[in-house]
Amino acid sequence: MRILNREELLQARNFKVARITIQNDEGKEIKRELIEHPGAACILPMIDDDTVLMVEQWRIGARKSLLEIPAGTLDHGEDPMACAARELEEETGYKAGKLEHLFTMFPSPGILDEKMFIFMARDLTRTQTNFDEDEQIITRPMSFRDLRIQLKANNIKDGKTIAALGYLMVFKPFLGA
Repeated sequence: MRILNREELLQARNFKVARITIQNDEGKEIKRELIEHPGAACILPMIDDDTVLMVEQWRIGARKSLLEIPAGTLDHGEDPMACAARELEEETGYKAGKLEHLFTMFPSPGILDEKMFIFMARDLTRTQTNFDEDEQIITRPMSFRDLRIQLKANNIKDGKTIAALGYLMVFKPFLGA
């Protein structure tokens, strides 16, 4: 596949929409619309070895409040780890003594170029929140047992959160202290 052309259709606050013309291996031209996003840092804040600090907030796409891990959009040129540290403190009122990159994912690569960088935060120190003007966030410390129950009951609907918790539950024994 080869990109031939890009036409910007929309410039929004945190993303753009573009029409991309690509050429496949047989030479056929194909047009696709793509949401272009600067990326996001997502954080699994570990209060202790058995407790994750979750957040609950209203999301326009779901049209309801969702239980999630904290996350935020990267500023232009911002390092994902710096964004993770900033968003953790803004949304939860905690600073991480240790921030570890776990994995990177594309949440919906058929229509979106966003990369999500997933981090684990440990050795948390209480500071204060600094919500964006449109944020109303409630923090919810949850044990792994409670998170498993919520996942099994299909009460956690956010994709990045399901991926991060699944990763943590599978690889936790290998992640070290």
